[in-house]
Amino acid sequence: MTKRFAIIDGADCVCNVVLGDDPLDAGGLWVDLTGLDPEPSIGWSYVNGVFIAPPPPSPPIPEPNIITKIAMITRFTDSEFVGILTAAKTDPEVEGWYARFSAANTINLDDARTVSGVNMLVNKTLLTQARATAILTDPVQPAERP
Repeated sequence: MTKRFAIIDGADCVCNVVLGDDPLDAGGLWVDLTGLDPEPSIGWSYVNGVFIAPPPPSPPIPEPNIITKIAMITRFTDSEFVGILTAAKTDPEVEGWYARFSAANTINLDDARTVSGVNMLVNKTLLTQARATAILTDPVQPAERP
C-alpha cells in the first residue's frame, strides 16, 4: 500500500513529501503521514515528534497612494481643472493650492495637505464632495505611479 512520507532534514523541517510503500534509506528522517489532518507539507517543522505548521504569511504591505502630477490632473474632468485654473487667478486660497500642487514632485493622496486642499476645492464649489472622494480614493493604477 502506497503511503505519504514527510522527509525531515537536519533542521527539523519537512523538506519533501514523497509517496512510497516503505521508508527508504535515502537520507533524512522519514515520517508516515497516514491519518494526519491537516497533513503536513514542505515548510512545516517537526519537533519532538510533533508537526508544527509554519506561521501564516504576513499580509502584503500596501503600496502608498502616491501618483504623478499628470495623474492627479487627469483625475479631474477638463471642466473641473479649467474651473480651478480660472479660480486661481482671482482667489488667493485656490492660487496657493495650485502653487503648492505645481511645486510638488508627486502627489500623496493620503497626505493631510492633499485631502485638505481637495476639500477646500469642494468648499469653493469647484468640486462636488462625490468627485473629491473619487479623486482621493479611486485605486491608484500602475500608469499613475511615479
